[in-house]
Amino acid sequence: MHKLYTAVGPRERGGSIQTIEEYAGYTVCDPQGQRIGHTERIFLNGRGEPEYIKVKMGFFGFRTVLLPVQSVAADEERRTLLLQ
Repeated sequence: MHKLYTAVGPRERGGSIQTIEEYAGYTVCDPQGQRIGHTERIFLNGRGEPEYIKVKMGFFGFRTVLLPVQSVAADEERRTLLLQ
């Protein structure tokens, strides 16, 4: 099975500004592919790169955690973010 991944990275300068909220609701998985929860929000650093992901966890999503990330791959077809 072929997977298409795109990096979640800095915003483009000059063009239309895409909000990072487009990844809200994506399933977040650890590097082994195990489900962690769902994305609530992505926080960017000063260079516009993802630094933290706020993840809703648990059956009803009542618990949230802030996960530091070094790199994230997005599978837009499956609406998942894979922490690397």
